[in-house]
Amino acid sequence: MVRATIVAIACLSAVPAYAQTEAESKAQLFNTTALLLETSYSKPLGWTGGASLFHSHHFENEGGEGLIVGGAVGRRGMQVSAGFAGASELGGGSLRAVVTQTWDNPRGAAANSTYLGGEFRKWSGVLWSVGYAKRIAGPPTGDDHIFTWRVGLELPVLFRERPRDTGATSTSSSTRASSLLPRPAP
Repeated sequence: MVRATIVAIACLSAVPAYAQTEAESKAQLFNTTALLLETSYSKPLGWTGGASLFHSHHFENEGGEGLIVGGAVGRRGMQVSAGFAGASELGGGSLRAVVTQTWDNPRGAAANSTYLGGEFRKWSGVLWSVGYAKRIAGPPTGDDHIFTWRVGLELPVLFRERPRDTGATSTSSSTRASSLLPRPAP
């Protein structure tokens, strides 16, 4: 009789543990927005300061993908970019379309010109990127096509996550807590 009681208790205690493990294994999605500040040295702009805004509707515990827009300005010009990024707590990477406006004395590019190109960027505290751009406006010179690069620091200063309703009927504390948060307007 004692053995039967021990077996019954062991079986019954495993059911809540199994149910909890199964519920925790489902990824919880977050709406995530991160502001990334940067300082870097680049070709053709030299020293710049800037920021990027990352937003994802599909951010899980391990990371996610989303859209990113950014800009930087320095003594030799300015740059705006937009593209697709993947990010996690450890860093991320992005593929961006880039418009660069040079002013006086850019590094390896025509002065007072506009370039359109693409860039692959990787960050994890340390930022680096490589890219290509073609001059689309400005005085004619021999610098119609340029190779671009950037090295610097990029740090997240704002990181917000709001649990997203995935239609699950779980009664875990995280689901109950998220039901108390205001829902975003459609």
